[in-house]
Amino acid sequence: MVNASPLKRFSAISLLAAFFGLSAERAVGQEPPPPPDLVRSNQDELASFYGRMNVVVGSGARAFGMGGAFLAQADDATAASWNPAGLSYLRRFEFSLVGVKNDFSQRIPRINDAVVPTRFVTTRDELNGSVVDFAGFAFPLRIKDRSGAIQVSYQRSFSFEGQRSAQATVGKSQPDGSLLLDTEFTVDGDGGFDTVSLSSGFEVFAGLRVGFSANKWINGFKQTVDRPTRTTIDSEWKIEGNNFNFGALYTPTSKVNVGAVLKTPFTARVNLTKSRTDRVDEFPDRGRTDPTTRDNVQIRFPRVYGFGVSVRPTNTLTLSADFTRTAWSQATITNFFSLAQNDVTTPKDGIDEYPFPLPFPAVEEGSNGQADTNQIRVGTEWVLRLGESGRVLLPLRAGIFRDGQPVVKRLRAGVDAAIFEYKPAFTGLTAGVGVTIGGVLVDVAFIREYGKVPISRAGAEIYDANTSIKYNRVFASMMVRFGQRR
Repeated sequence: MVNASPLKRFSAISLLAAFFGLSAERAVGQEPPPPPDLVRSNQDELASFYGRMNVVVGSGARAFGMGGAFLAQADDATAASWNPAGLSYLRRFEFSLVGVKNDFSQRIPRINDAVVPTRFVTTRDELNGSVVDFAGFAFPLRIKDRSGAIQVSYQRSFSFEGQRSAQATVGKSQPDGSLLLDTEFTVDGDGGFDTVSLSSGFEVFAGLRVGFSANKWINGFKQTVDRPTRTTIDSEWKIEGNNFNFGALYTPTSKVNVGAVLKTPFTARVNLTKSRTDRVDEFPDRGRTDPTTRDNVQIRFPRVYGFGVSVRPTNTLTLSADFTRTAWSQATITNFFSLAQNDVTTPKDGIDEYPFPLPFPAVEEGSNGQADTNQIRVGTEWVLRLGESGRVLLPLRAGIFRDGQPVVKRLRAGVDAAIFEYKPAFTGLTAGVGVTIGGVLVDVAFIREYGKVPISRAGAEIYDANTSIKYNRVFASMMVRFGQRR
């Protein structure tokens, strides 16, 4: 990389400062009051939003092997999902494909009786699923002596693919001394919210690169929430929306990159269809509702902005760090509806309305408040050259991150005392390895993330009850570069 002149450095710094100043503006609005009744059997479908989001970070085994600290390091075909300015580094045609396997588990204690806290239920909630996470094709370009690229890509930004089951261990001993194990619910999911993007990154002048992505949100998912002996709820969500990503990369020296990215907020239109079946043995025909559709449901996705720094002490070692902030306090679901429970003797085919927005994506946990979040990610990559020709590369990667969660827990120190806010955060560890032979790159990354989220149910704040959550993710990527260098 070529060093920039002092004047160009000053111009680049001014552009980045303006970029950060613009992205840091916050929308000010009155926080809607929390819904009065979120603890319902058919809220499981909403609660399953939590933990499925991929709108904050991008995709790719190489990036996640480095802890997701990739905003200043993005230089391959997955750059469109992190910082589209990195597409300007591409010199050859590049096809990329990323798959991911998700394992999610949580333990949810529930207080049955606030007076007798020993009466408890702990729900074990687990999900397993695999999906194609990203696919893209990039075309390198040259405008005079400046490099750039255009890419068409697909990303599964919000996955519901897989099977989810929850069982409740009730705090009641059986004659043999074991705890009662009762099936709570199962969820079969298919599909997700996808984005199709047209992205471009170009070198403006030596030391400064900019990028842009136009994202079209499409598709949706179907899922069935089944509570044996009680209720089955079928729902189908179809989404449509648009947003944009803006990115910049500044290279003050040949060994340092500074990156910035902004993902614009937007409101997605949702067509929601639901049907419900309640278990009514005496009146089997009265426990069903016809499908009900509403096309004015909306999901407000948050603004995301971040910046990162990447340092290369040697040609084979890279260190990177990112900071990202997401405006989850502004994220909501509006015009949601739930089908009323069917009475044993008189069917009720009506709709239960929510008169104000629901917090998204926390939903029930967000009823205590939903806050903006910070992410801090740090990672490294060390590349080994194998063989006499040095054409075989073996990169080793590791990273750590700390992800703030959108929920808020309010604590009172005493009667008439001030209310303190507790904002939980998850910790994650990552490791990755890859191999590059000629124009073929294959990478694998493993992510382990864990943390606790405060429960909003009545009585939970008294006994400091928290949901314990763990994620295991395995990313696998393949990239193929071909054609003449440009």
